[in-house]
This record gives sequence, C-alpha cells and structure tokens, in this order.
Amino acid sequence: MKQGNSVRNAWFGIVTVVISVVIVLVVFEWALRTMTGSMQSSESMDEGFILFDSRLGWKLNPGWEGKHRHHDFEVQYQVNELGFRGDALEFSGESQKVFFLGDSFTFGLGVDEGETFPDFLNSSAAGAHTDFFNLSVPGYAPDQQLILLDDLLSYRPDTLVWVIYLGNDLLDIRYPFPLQAGYGKPYYVLDGNRLRLENSPVPLKAKTPKYQAMSVSSAILEGFDLYPIWQDLLADSQIGTRINSIIGFDENALQSHIEERLKSDVALFLAMTDRARTMVRGQGGEMAFVLMPGSGYFRENTVPGVYQKSTARALSSELKDRGYRVVNLGPELANLINSEKQLFHPNEGHLTPEGHKAVAGILAGSGLWDQQ
Repeated sequence: MKQGNSVRNAWFGIVTVVISVVIVLVVFEWALRTMTGSMQSSESMDEGFILFDSRLGWKLNPGWEGKHRHHDFEVQYQVNELGFRGDALEFSGESQKVFFLGDSFTFGLGVDEGETFPDFLNSSAAGAHTDFFNLSVPGYAPDQQLILLDDLLSYRPDTLVWVIYLGNDLLDIRYPFPLQAGYGKPYYVLDGNRLRLENSPVPLKAKTPKYQAMSVSSAILEGFDLYPIWQDLLADSQIGTRINSIIGFDENALQSHIEERLKSDVALFLAMTDRARTMVRGQGGEMAFVLMPGSGYFRENTVPGVYQKSTARALSSELKDRGYRVVNLGPELANLINSEKQLFHPNEGHLTPEGHKAVAGILAGSGLWDQQ
C-alpha cells in the first residue's frame, strides 16, 4: 500500500509540475503577445501626411505639419511646398549642392525637425561651403527614387548621394507593392539590358492578398527552408521564436541562398544606377552612395543580419567597380553600438537623434562630395 501511495504521489508531483510549467508558459506567451501588440498599436500619425500619386505611388503633402507618436517617441514633422521635409528649400545659392535621395531613414522618421543627418551636416563645419538637401520620402524604393530624380535635376545638384536602405530596398524593387507600405508603386523589370517600367500609372487600389501576406522575412527566404519542421512549429509563438533564436539555423546555407537571389536584384538596381548616372552627369553632377543599415544588421545569427551584410558586400563591390564613391555605414556604426550608444529606437527601429548625429559625423569626413 505504501508503495502504491508513493507511486501516486510521484505522478501527482510530476503532473503538478507539468501543469505549472504549462501555465507559466501560457502566461508568458500572453504577456509577450500583449506587449508586442501594445507597441504596434501605440503608433499614430496626424492625418494628411501622405497623398496618392499616380506617377510615384504616393508623395508627401506640401505644407503639411503634424505629429508622429510611438511608444519610443513623439516628434513633429514639417513638409515644405516642394513636398520634402523641413523649411522652404533654396537652391540658388553659390554653395556646393549635395542632394540626399532616400527613404524613411534619410527623411528622419522618429526624430524632430533639425535632427536628421542632413540637418546636422548643414550645421557642422561640413556645411560651411556646402548645402545639404534632404529629398527623401518615407517608404520609397529605388525605382520610385529614380523617377523622382527626374524632377530634381533642374535644381542642378553637384553631388547626388543615393542612400540605399539595406533592410528592404533591393527587395521592394521586385514588386508592385512595397513590403511595408499599403500603396502600390511603379517598378522596373529588365528587358534584356533595358529597363521597362511596369504598373504605371499606378492604380488607386488596395494591396492585394498576395502582397499583404508577404513580409521582409518571407521575401528574403523565398524558396528557402530556414528551419526543420519542428522549429517551424515553434516559430508560430513568441516563446518559440525566442527558442529558435537560441537554437539558430544554418547560416552558411542561408547566405548562399541570399547571395544567389541577390544577383538578379543587384543587376536590376545597377541598371537603375546607370540610368541615374547618365541623368545626373547630363546636368554636370556626380553620384555617390551610402549603404544604410537597419537595426537588424547588428543582430548576429539572424535573417536580417545575414541579409543586410550580404547585400552590403554585393552592392559595395559592384558600385566601387563602376567607379562610384561608396560609404557602408554598418561597420562604423557597429563600433558605436558596441560602445553602448543608443543609435536606433529600440522598438520602432529607425535612427534616434544620436544615430543621425553619428551618421553625419561619419559622412562629414567621407569625401563623398569632394570635387573630383
């Protein structure tokens, strides 16, 4: 009898422990999901910031001014009469003109007026004989930026600095809808060695289910199995995702997949740069490039980290071979991150004011716009 009681007590103890562990895991999963949802729902933008545009997909609303709120920040944006960030632009001065063409990282989502890296450059010694213009629009991919460039060349830049976001710029050029925005956009395809514009004019219609289901991660992994089946099951939960990050994946296999897929993306992008260079040189200017990492670049053994570093290597090599000046910000920003500087908003992901200052400091001594 005593032995039977001992067995029952042992089983009771085991069941109690298992139930307790399950309850703890369920509560932890709920807490993680709630926290993630709270971060996402905390974001709001005053109405009217973006307007539909049949040529570009969307544009900023000239004269708009409003607030952008997030768990990480509350900031103010101002759009000038030309549809770009900041005060009215004056292109007629005698100073050298440097145009920055980019997306939300260059526009400065998450920082106030006067806190973007073009602003910091203008207020530094680098701005003594040079005017820096922030001509960037949140969400724009390189195809939209190339179309926009045609509107900007009448202002005759001495140097066009094209800022390429390593996180998704070369992914977005594949599609008629960007991965992280709801509007459609024009895009190019390579027809032999020539660029052919598709989805133009851009129809005013909702993002289709096919593209709604896509993410940056799914676009990177397209056709590649990152995990075995049992790890895929874990990936459906917040806890499982964290377990997978500890277990890891075959990084070499992923890198090989990314490098192979990048070949066509880079070829398409280089065709765009060839067209842009002809346009810019036709107005007496030159082009240079900045490779802008996202916060994922600095997370080791992650899909974004592998992708962004692979993209930086491929672009840097190809662009330098074509004679362009290129600054890859990743390695230099990594040194600052290792010194515990807060360069990126921890949840929202864009550069902080400290991050913009760091970028301005790196670019000020880069020689990108020195006369050749």
